[in-house]
Amino acid sequence: MITNPGTERIARLAFEYARANNKKKVTVVTKANVVKATDGKFLDICKKVSGDYPEIEMDDWYIDIMTAKLIDEKRRGQFEVFILPNLYGDILTDEASVITGSLGMLPSASIGIHTSVFEPIHGSYPQAAGKNIANPLATILSAALMFEYAFNAMSEGALIREAVAASMSAGIVTEDIARGGKIYSTSEVGDWIAQYIAGN
Repeated sequence: MITNPGTERIARLAFEYARANNKKKVTVVTKANVVKATDGKFLDICKKVSGDYPEIEMDDWYIDIMTAKLIDEKRRGQFEVFILPNLYGDILTDEASVITGSLGMLPSASIGIHTSVFEPIHGSYPQAAGKNIANPLATILSAALMFEYAFNAMSEGALIREAVAASMSAGIVTEDIARGGKIYSTSEVGDWIAQYIAGN
């Protein structure tokens, strides 16, 4: 369901994120050419909100074209911030996980008016239960988002991101992204990151 207040809130959050992070472009992804009643309304509201952010360019693309653009290494660099209805967000985030190397790398934040939820995009992973093999980075990066958006604790969020980047640079990673290097368990990666944070 597309609502005016919900769409405006999402659009403002995206433009505010772009402004706070020196991003110059926000891209709206819909299928407004076919699904006019809902996606058309979503796009119209985003265009209206964009008027309050004249320093940020807004463009829009259809979801089918965007999936091709995102997978193309030469073209995806033109995009900085996306605004999408949930269905298309699910499609593009799963596609983006291939680019990053694993679903275990991508955090998410569902920002509400009074309550927000921070979680990995991948959902549950019952096949890994009790095996200590799941990639913890998306969960840890979701905590970084929580610090930044729920608590306005930007330096703490940045430190968590720094610790994750350091673990990857050091090759302290789980099997899904090890690329032939040593394989670490979920708890080993988590402990390494926790120690990095404690020491900084």
